[in-house]
Amino acid sequence: MLEGDFLKVSGIILYRDISGEKNLWLKLFLKDFGIVNVTAKRSNGNTEPFTWGKFGLKKKKNSSNYYVDDIEVVDDMLPLRRRRASILTAVKWTKKISKILTAGQPDNDLFSNLYWCMKLLEEPQVPVEVSNWKFLWRWLESWGLAPDLVNFYTLHKFNESEIILLTQIFLLNVKGVINLFSYKLNPNIRENSFKIAADLAERFLIEK
Repeated sequence: MLEGDFLKVSGIILYRDISGEKNLWLKLFLKDFGIVNVTAKRSNGNTEPFTWGKFGLKKKKNSSNYYVDDIEVVDDMLPLRRRRASILTAVKWTKKISKILTAGQPDNDLFSNLYWCMKLLEEPQVPVEVSNWKFLWRWLESWGLAPDLVNFYTLHKFNESEIILLTQIFLLNVKGVINLFSYKLNPNIRENSFKIAADLAERFLIEK
Protein backbone atom coordinates (compact mmCIF):
# COMPACT_ATOMS: atom_id res chain seq x y z
CA MET A 1 0.00 0.00 0.00
CA LEU A 2 1.33 3.41 -0.99
CA GLU A 3 2.00 5.86 1.83
CA GLY A 4 3.31 9.42 1.91
CA ASP A 5 2.73 12.52 -0.18
CA PHE A 6 5.53 11.75 -2.65
CA LEU A 7 7.25 8.51 -3.66
CA LYS A 8 9.96 7.59 -6.16
CA VAL A 9 9.44 3.92 -7.04
CA SER A 10 10.82 1.47 -9.61
CA GLY A 11 8.21 -0.27 -11.72
CA ILE A 12 6.66 -1.14 -15.06
CA ILE A 13 3.55 0.07 -16.84
CA LEU A 14 1.34 -2.99 -17.28
CA TYR A 15 -1.58 -1.25 -18.94
CA ARG A 16 -2.86 2.18 -19.86
CA ASP A 17 -6.18 3.66 -20.88
CA ILE A 18 -7.45 7.10 -21.83
CA SER A 19 -9.11 9.12 -19.07
CA GLY A 20 -10.54 12.34 -20.49
CA GLU A 21 -8.91 14.54 -23.11
CA LYS A 22 -5.54 15.02 -21.40
CA ASN A 23 -5.23 12.25 -18.85
CA LEU A 24 -4.32 8.57 -18.76
CA TRP A 25 -5.16 5.79 -16.36
CA LEU A 26 -2.14 3.56 -15.68
CA LYS A 27 -1.83 0.19 -14.01
CA LEU A 28 1.68 -0.07 -12.56
CA PHE A 29 3.53 -3.03 -11.08
CA LEU A 30 5.89 -1.48 -8.52
CA LYS A 31 8.81 -2.89 -6.61
CA ASP A 32 7.91 -3.20 -2.89
CA PHE A 33 4.30 -2.14 -3.53
CA GLY A 34 2.81 -4.48 -6.12
CA ILE A 35 0.02 -3.40 -8.48
CA VAL A 36 -1.39 0.11 -8.14
CA ASN A 37 -3.66 2.26 -10.29
CA VAL A 38 -2.65 5.87 -10.91
CA THR A 39 -3.39 8.70 -13.32
CA ALA A 40 -0.95 10.62 -15.55
CA LYS A 41 -0.90 13.41 -18.08
CA ARG A 42 -0.67 12.22 -21.68
CA SER A 43 2.34 14.49 -22.15
CA ASN A 44 4.12 13.12 -19.09
CA GLY A 45 7.03 11.19 -20.62
CA ASN A 46 6.92 7.66 -22.01
CA THR A 47 3.67 6.02 -20.89
CA GLU A 48 3.76 3.03 -23.24
CA PRO A 49 2.98 -0.38 -21.70
CA PHE A 50 6.11 -2.43 -20.88
CA THR A 51 8.07 0.73 -20.05
CA TRP A 52 10.29 0.20 -17.00
CA GLY A 53 11.28 3.24 -15.01
CA LYS A 54 11.37 5.17 -11.78
CA PHE A 55 7.99 6.75 -11.19
CA GLY A 56 7.57 9.91 -9.17
CA LEU A 57 4.14 9.55 -7.58
CA LYS A 58 2.26 12.34 -5.78
CA LYS A 59 -0.82 11.95 -3.67
CA LYS A 60 -3.83 13.94 -4.85
CA LYS A 61 -5.20 16.58 -2.50
CA ASN A 62 -7.94 15.30 -0.20
CA SER A 63 -7.62 11.83 -1.69
CA SER A 64 -5.78 8.54 -1.18
CA ASN A 65 -5.14 8.27 -4.92
CA TYR A 66 -1.86 9.09 -6.66
CA TYR A 67 -0.82 10.60 -9.97
CA VAL A 68 2.44 10.34 -11.92
CA ASP A 69 4.47 13.50 -11.45
CA ASP A 70 7.45 12.33 -13.53
CA ILE A 71 8.88 9.23 -15.18
CA GLU A 72 12.56 8.42 -15.44
CA VAL A 73 12.69 5.75 -18.15
CA VAL A 74 15.14 2.96 -17.33
CA ASP A 75 14.27 0.50 -20.13
CA ASP A 76 11.71 1.06 -22.90
CA MET A 77 11.95 -2.57 -24.10
CA LEU A 78 12.16 -1.32 -27.69
CA PRO A 79 13.69 -4.55 -29.13
CA LEU A 80 10.78 -6.52 -27.62
CA ARG A 81 8.27 -4.28 -29.39
CA ARG A 82 9.79 -5.11 -32.79
CA ARG A 83 8.63 -8.74 -32.65
CA ARG A 84 4.90 -9.46 -32.77
CA ALA A 85 5.28 -12.81 -30.98
CA SER A 86 7.25 -11.14 -28.18
CA ILE A 87 4.65 -8.41 -27.74
CA LEU A 88 1.81 -10.94 -27.57
CA THR A 89 3.69 -13.01 -25.00
CA ALA A 90 4.45 -9.95 -22.86
CA VAL A 91 0.77 -8.96 -23.01
CA LYS A 92 -0.19 -12.44 -21.79
CA TRP A 93 2.18 -12.08 -18.84
CA THR A 94 0.96 -8.66 -17.80
CA LYS A 95 -2.68 -9.72 -18.07
CA LYS A 96 -1.99 -12.83 -16.01
CA ILE A 97 -0.19 -10.81 -13.32
CA SER A 98 -3.03 -8.28 -13.22
CA LYS A 99 -5.57 -11.09 -12.84
CA ILE A 100 -3.78 -13.29 -10.30
CA LEU A 101 -1.80 -10.87 -8.13
CA THR A 102 -3.89 -9.01 -5.55
CA ALA A 103 -3.64 -5.22 -5.90
CA GLY A 104 -1.22 -3.70 -3.41
CA GLN A 105 0.46 -7.04 -2.70
CA PRO A 106 4.24 -6.74 -3.15
CA ASP A 107 6.00 -9.53 -5.03
CA ASN A 108 9.60 -8.59 -5.80
CA ASP A 109 10.47 -12.08 -7.03
CA LEU A 110 7.73 -11.89 -9.67
CA PHE A 111 8.76 -8.30 -10.43
CA SER A 112 12.36 -9.38 -11.12
CA ASN A 113 11.23 -12.48 -13.03
CA LEU A 114 9.08 -10.33 -15.32
CA TYR A 115 11.93 -7.96 -16.14
CA TRP A 116 14.55 -10.57 -16.95
CA CYS A 117 12.19 -12.75 -18.97
CA MET A 118 11.14 -9.66 -20.95
CA LYS A 119 14.85 -9.11 -21.67
CA LEU A 120 14.95 -12.68 -22.92
CA LEU A 121 11.99 -11.92 -25.20
CA GLU A 122 14.17 -9.28 -26.88
CA GLU A 123 16.57 -11.94 -28.18
CA PRO A 124 15.58 -13.23 -31.66
CA GLN A 125 17.69 -16.41 -31.38
CA VAL A 126 15.78 -17.55 -28.29
CA PRO A 127 12.35 -19.06 -29.13
CA VAL A 128 9.52 -17.06 -27.58
CA GLU A 129 8.10 -20.20 -25.96
CA VAL A 130 11.41 -20.70 -24.12
CA SER A 131 11.01 -17.29 -22.49
CA ASN A 132 7.36 -18.05 -21.79
CA TRP A 133 8.17 -21.36 -20.10
CA LYS A 134 10.98 -19.86 -18.03
CA PHE A 135 8.73 -17.03 -16.82
CA LEU A 136 5.87 -19.35 -15.86
CA TRP A 137 8.04 -21.99 -14.19
CA ARG A 138 9.98 -19.40 -12.17
CA TRP A 139 6.66 -17.92 -11.08
CA LEU A 140 5.49 -21.34 -9.90
CA GLU A 141 8.81 -21.89 -8.15
CA SER A 142 8.76 -18.52 -6.35
CA TRP A 143 5.23 -19.18 -5.05
CA GLY A 144 6.16 -22.67 -3.88
CA LEU A 145 3.78 -24.26 -6.40
CA ALA A 146 6.19 -25.88 -8.82
CA PRO A 147 6.26 -29.67 -8.83
CA ASP A 148 9.54 -31.51 -9.27
CA LEU A 149 10.60 -30.51 -12.78
CA VAL A 150 12.07 -33.88 -13.79
CA ASN A 151 9.15 -35.94 -12.47
CA PHE A 152 6.54 -33.56 -13.88
CA TYR A 153 7.87 -33.58 -17.43
CA THR A 154 8.76 -37.27 -17.35
CA LEU A 155 5.13 -37.93 -16.48
CA HIS A 156 4.13 -35.88 -19.53
CA LYS A 157 6.33 -37.96 -21.86
CA PHE A 158 9.24 -35.54 -22.30
CA ASN A 159 12.46 -37.32 -23.20
CA GLU A 160 15.75 -37.07 -21.30
CA SER A 161 17.32 -34.51 -23.65
CA GLU A 162 14.27 -32.22 -23.36
CA ILE A 163 14.22 -32.42 -19.57
CA ILE A 164 17.95 -31.67 -19.34
CA LEU A 165 17.48 -28.61 -21.56
CA LEU A 166 14.50 -27.36 -19.54
CA THR A 167 16.53 -27.72 -16.36
CA GLN A 168 19.36 -25.70 -17.90
CA ILE A 169 16.98 -22.98 -19.07
CA PHE A 170 15.48 -22.74 -15.60
CA LEU A 171 18.86 -22.51 -13.83
CA LEU A 172 20.70 -20.19 -16.23
CA ASN A 173 20.46 -16.39 -16.26
CA VAL A 174 19.54 -14.43 -19.40
CA LYS A 175 23.07 -14.46 -20.84
CA GLY A 176 23.36 -18.17 -20.15
CA VAL A 177 20.12 -18.97 -21.98
CA ILE A 178 21.15 -16.79 -24.94
CA ASN A 179 24.47 -18.62 -25.10
CA LEU A 180 22.66 -21.96 -24.90
CA PHE A 181 20.67 -21.13 -28.03
CA SER A 182 23.70 -19.93 -29.96
CA TYR A 183 24.48 -23.61 -30.62
CA LYS A 184 22.53 -26.24 -32.52
CA LEU A 185 20.13 -28.10 -30.25
CA ASN A 186 20.20 -31.82 -29.63
CA PRO A 187 18.26 -33.52 -32.48
CA ASN A 188 16.26 -35.47 -29.87
CA ILE A 189 14.49 -32.28 -28.82
CA ARG A 190 11.11 -31.97 -30.52
CA GLU A 191 10.36 -28.74 -32.36
CA ASN A 192 7.20 -28.08 -30.34
CA SER A 193 8.56 -29.22 -26.95
CA PHE A 194 8.89 -25.67 -25.57
CA LYS A 195 5.31 -24.78 -26.45
CA ILE A 196 4.04 -27.98 -24.84
CA ALA A 197 6.17 -27.33 -21.76
CA ALA A 198 4.85 -23.75 -21.45
CA ASP A 199 1.23 -24.83 -21.95
CA LEU A 200 1.58 -27.43 -19.19
CA ALA A 201 3.17 -24.88 -16.82
CA GLU A 202 0.43 -22.33 -17.54
CA ARG A 203 -2.30 -24.89 -16.94
CA PHE A 204 -0.67 -25.89 -13.67
CA LEU A 205 -0.47 -22.23 -12.56
CA ILE A 206 -4.13 -21.58 -13.38
CA GLU A 207 -5.28 -24.72 -11.58
CA LYS A 208 -3.36 -23.79 -8.44
